[in-house]
Amino acid sequence: MSAPYPAGGPPSGAPGGKTSLGLDSNMGAMLCYIANFLCCLGIILSIVFLITEKENRFVKFHALQSLFLFAVYAALAIVVEIIGLVLRIAVGDILSGLITWGLWCLITLIVFIFWIWAGIKAYGGQWHKLPGIGDVAFKTVNK
Repeated sequence: MSAPYPAGGPPSGAPGGKTSLGLDSNMGAMLCYIANFLCCLGIILSIVFLITEKENRFVKFHALQSLFLFAVYAALAIVVEIIGLVLRIAVGDILSGLITWGLWCLITLIVFIFWIWAGIKAYGGQWHKLPGIGDVAFKTVNK
């Protein structure tokens, strides 16, 4: 199978080539998402890629999108906790605990699916934008 780019390497921002850490760019982009399953290692990698990548916009896009996804997850966590506190006052501990636990499970499942889905797309070399946050990440990286 021939390489999709000339021998000089891909143009800036195209998937391919190497990251500043020596990984293939699609592998680095995928790790920004998938490594979040290992004690938030994906967040650390995303920050490292944002700081160290000067030319590879593909990796920077996925790193930024991964951070935005985590920020949405953290914001939803705060909202769920506030809902839990309000429900605890209104309906009691047991029912509020069940509702809060159900919301946690639903939100966590959705975010995990997005992490896996985005990781697969990144590994495939696609500039896949997640709903809502993808456009912001794309515009930020391509300024």
